[in-house]
Amino acid sequence: MAVSSVNNNNGGTGYGTGNSAADLSEQFMQLLVAQMQNQDPTNPMDNNQLTSQLAQFNTAAGVEKLNSNVQLVGLMLGSMQEMSAASWVGRDVMIEGEPKITWGDSETDDGLNFHQADDADKVTVTFTDEAGKAYTAELKDTQKGVNKFTLDDLEDFKPSAPEDGVEYKITYQATKEGAEAPKITGLIKDAVEGVSMTQQGAVLHLKSGETATIGDVFLLQ
Repeated sequence: MAVSSVNNNNGGTGYGTGNSAADLSEQFMQLLVAQMQNQDPTNPMDNNQLTSQLAQFNTAAGVEKLNSNVQLVGLMLGSMQEMSAASWVGRDVMIEGEPKITWGDSETDDGLNFHQADDADKVTVTFTDEAGKAYTAELKDTQKGVNKFTLDDLEDFKPSAPEDGVEYKITYQATKEGAEAPKITGLIKDAVEGVSMTQQGAVLHLKSGETATIGDVFLLQ
């Protein structure tokens, strides 16, 4: 005998209006009790079908609980990221950019940094002035990750060493024998002056006036 509703103590139907696994399971149990009370003794309910239906509700309840836990973990990670980013104020970060130096400046060596996707046999460093005149030099056996170097580490200048007092843009080209050239990214250093939170995550406000996300940072100093 099919039962379409269950009367509650107040004369109304006993169906809940919730859509959660717990609500649906409660509604199912109410229907099950009513059906057992009104079933045809000569054609009782199929135990296998009953067991299968109960297992489906238990699975649904487990998935719902898992989803809730995953959402909670996501919120916790977001809060941890916000607290971590706030502690970056006043510190330096290295991000992708176009490095420039003035040859002969005593502070030049502080800005010579790049990131490599893999080890390389050689990195060609090119210094180009405003007029387009270029000078090259080499670094040998550079490693995967962030690399820092000084002008003293450079070898084999061509056609000569750059001229003192001139500003140069720096570019890099990595090579590796017998393999594809590793990706190389020029890095610049900037200071974090503030942090704001958005729906996409923490945004770093830098001394240069630019902004960056945590994912843009190659190194925190």
